[in-house]
Amino acid sequence: MRTVWSLNADWKFYYGDIAETNYDAVHKERYSNPHWIKSGNHGVAKWGYDDADWLDVRIPHDFVLERGEYDRQVPASHGSLVKGIGWYRRSFILPEDAVSKRLSIEFDGVFRNSSVWVNGHYVGGQLSGYTSFAYDITEVVQAGEPNVIAVRVDASEYEGWWYEGGGIYRDVRLVLTDSLRIPHWGTFVKAEPEPDGSQAVVLIETEVASSYEKSVTFELQSVLIGPDGERAGEANTSSEINADDMLALKQSVTLHAPYLWSIDSPQLYTLKSTLVIEGEAVDTYETVFGVRTIVFDAERGFLLNGNPLKLKGVCCHEDHAGVGMAVPAAVNAFRIQRLKEMGCNAYRTSHNPPSPSILEACDRLGMLVIDEVRQTEASEDAMNQFKSLIRRDRNHPSVILWSLGNEEMNIQGKASGVRILHAMQKLAHKLDPTRKCTYGMNADWLPITGYHEENGFHIDVHGFNYMMRRNWEAYEQFHEAYPDKPFIGTENASTLSTRGVYKQSSTAPALNLSEHGNATVIWSNPRRSGLVSAYGETYPVWGAQPEEAWKAAAEHDFVAGLFVWTGFDYRGETFPYEWPSVISRYGIMDLCGFPKDIYYYYQARWTDNPVLHLFPHWNWQGSEGETLDVWAFSNMDEIELYLNGKSVGRRDVPAHGHAEWQVAYEAGELMAYGYRNGEHRLTEIITTTGEPACIHLTSDRIRLSADGEDVCIVQAAVVDASGRIVPDANTLITFTLEGPGKLIGTGNGNPECHEQDKQPCRSAYQGLCQVLVRANEANGDIRLIATADGLESGELYIRADSADKAPLAGALKTAMSERTRSERRDAADGGV
Repeated sequence: MRTVWSLNADWKFYYGDIAETNYDAVHKERYSNPHWIKSGNHGVAKWGYDDADWLDVRIPHDFVLERGEYDRQVPASHGSLVKGIGWYRRSFILPEDAVSKRLSIEFDGVFRNSSVWVNGHYVGGQLSGYTSFAYDITEVVQAGEPNVIAVRVDASEYEGWWYEGGGIYRDVRLVLTDSLRIPHWGTFVKAEPEPDGSQAVVLIETEVASSYEKSVTFELQSVLIGPDGERAGEANTSSEINADDMLALKQSVTLHAPYLWSIDSPQLYTLKSTLVIEGEAVDTYETVFGVRTIVFDAERGFLLNGNPLKLKGVCCHEDHAGVGMAVPAAVNAFRIQRLKEMGCNAYRTSHNPPSPSILEACDRLGMLVIDEVRQTEASEDAMNQFKSLIRRDRNHPSVILWSLGNEEMNIQGKASGVRILHAMQKLAHKLDPTRKCTYGMNADWLPITGYHEENGFHIDVHGFNYMMRRNWEAYEQFHEAYPDKPFIGTENASTLSTRGVYKQSSTAPALNLSEHGNATVIWSNPRRSGLVSAYGETYPVWGAQPEEAWKAAAEHDFVAGLFVWTGFDYRGETFPYEWPSVISRYGIMDLCGFPKDIYYYYQARWTDNPVLHLFPHWNWQGSEGETLDVWAFSNMDEIELYLNGKSVGRRDVPAHGHAEWQVAYEAGELMAYGYRNGEHRLTEIITTTGEPACIHLTSDRIRLSADGEDVCIVQAAVVDASGRIVPDANTLITFTLEGPGKLIGTGNGNPECHEQDKQPCRSAYQGLCQVLVRANEANGDIRLIATADGLESGELYIRADSADKAPLAGALKTAMSERTRSERRDAADGGV
């Protein structure tokens, strides 16, 4: 039967390239690098190679962030972090019964230009840092003896224009199967519910591969398990496969009264596919899927299960405080949950194939996805990358569109672009006829669309980035010109804001505008010109304030929705500033996932929950009498504001807008009453806090699986004696950990902070910082302690318990701990 082992643990890492690869190699006396001269000749991938001085690391791993070398000569658009080349090594021992089976190694993502060697043999390379891939390594491994994997990663070149990290930054696994097996991504499930929801026909396509040297008769048993855990249907098919061949089988199962997948009720089915030879099950493969319908309509917008649904989306890069690109699955789930709480229902994987854990979280939590390719090209390599993306992700119910790319100014509106985009869309339709394609077009997209249409390229769903430099009639103009064409805003707003910053500070370091920023930034409020404040008044010439962007999408049913740039800050793209800025300001949340004020604008517009958010904070000692702008983001009809019990005025909340007042500062209490239909519904209070007194720790979860993978996200807040967050505190906090856990990173969201993410200390920024804690593989209480000079310490207990299922690596670790027959010992061997 199929066995899957996680290979995330027990790696060794070396930063830099390796000058000599001739260890234990043929012709090692004559050549320093003979790895291409003979088969199995790469010394770094051989047992016994000395890696004792290499670092111990665990996957996912971003070596660029871990090194944390800032250099102003590195482009600010990439976070000013030095990149480079790195090597990874790991050894393992297979059980004796593996000798008659097939073995593959699967990588979810390696950035970038990776070469993989096993036992001295080259097994493959992948240029893109975003494409998942797998290699069959059966012929070069051995059972009962040490096997060595070596991976060279060259992250010195860029694929995008944002921070991209470097290393094996996504999960790795070994997969052991019978010679008769379902290959990598070998199932495709198409669920087609009836319009009335009474039943659904589930069409199953299953690839079967055989490495047997003779034909084999087998049975494919396909069982559907419902969201309730009960068997929902099955299909059995007998077939024969030739020696060393592959075939595809099609089956059909009817579900009665199926559970539908939706954003509010994301019901998931599991297909369990089993291959049986002479009554013995030899392979089992599970596929998670959902039953739902998706339609893009030129008049009604997007429809999910027949119901119109405005897409309230965000674009996101994969980057988080403390871990960089190497985002653990639990942190991805945390980020998706934060977006859901804001009212977001759609996620664009800008601008590359996402980590599988992102899609798994979107499936589970109910988040729709535009799944985007990195390269808009028709070359064999680029088309294989696109094919990989579709085959990997086409069973995810969250995925509603394939994106063919983003802002390809060299080809959009040209003959080459027409040919390339047409070829890509044709491939997508062949591999997945159940979904449409889009493409994020920028610049003057209306005439470019005209060129595409006139020259034979008809995108399924038009995707438009921004509003052709703030042309607020652009959507209406397109709909008038092409009334039968559905479309969405694939990238919108690009509002700039900095959490907790409301006015110029006399103590903050001066920020330098980049040449590009100086030429293209709009300071819509002249009184705060030069300051990217939390009010969200700053944007590039192609961008908008949140109110403007949402209004353009919300007022027309034919606009399927929008995708705000971006859900979270990310390293790089520091517009409009340059060094020492290292983090973007486009996010609705900062790099830690701490909400900025504009988070509550979207929450007020995108949810039905009553929302009243008042800002700025009210700690302005030394500014007594100064007039401050007080804003409220709310979905109330009216808001009345009080300062120390005296009314400052009652304001209507405009459609798509906000309420605001000018208030002379005096310490005390700001209080807002929210009214709907004349009734008082909500109260929001902001007070002047006392001095910092202690540290308060809270976590998104206090129970973790003791699987070596699970992570919780802990907020450290500097609070006064009454427990109120001190919003201007920048205290340096030191973290210590006791028990079966590990501190894997810290952050604070400060766009100018150059503190090391892997150090156990962090300065608070606007009163907050964050620490990520990962469970080990032992049960017990993890105690996190936070200390700072002059403050009462904080502590938090996190419980780690055995995982619900056995760790994937369990059987492999048992084999690795067995004594080997080799006298040589290898530091990469987790059992030595």
